[in-house]
Amino acid sequence: QKIPQKLWYSGPMFRYERPQSGRQRQFNQLGVEVLGSFDPLIDADVIQLALNLLKELGITNCELEVNSLGTLEERVKYKSNLISYLQPYEKELDLDSQKRLYNNPLRILDTKNLKTKDILNEAPKLSNFFGIESQTFFEELCDALNSLHIGYTVNEQLVRGLRLL
Repeated sequence: QKIPQKLWYSGPMFRYERPQSGRQRQFNQLGVEVLGSFDPLIDADVIQLALNLLKELGITNCELEVNSLGTLEERVKYKSNLISYLQPYEKELDLDSQKRLYNNPLRILDTKNLKTKDILNEAPKLSNFFGIESQTFFEELCDALNSLHIGYTVNEQLVRGLRLL
């Protein structure tokens, strides 16, 4: 049996894509990774570690949002359904979302544009495409967070990493 490898990193990173307005191509990042494990308890452990670090740094005005992206197969089915749902609204979507519709539709879910957000209110939810394994994994993660008394909100439109509010 392989032992999971826990790693951390810190240092300058560089954006691959053109930076959004007000952002720089280079930024600093601190991260934690666990390789060799598919266990929701490990995910809860990493979340607890991150929250403890933020607390030690004096950052207390943040909220934890969680979501699951499921498996690759589930995402492929979901993307197809999301595109089908959004196609009739294509001209009403903001410019960035129009560009992402066919090549990266999941990124539309984290739009800041209010009109696009309104359109997304009735969009299909990724969790409706989960198989039993993905559903169980996410439920076990939430159970672990609850047992650690870590407050969180499930945000089905969260598709990228950590976002401090």
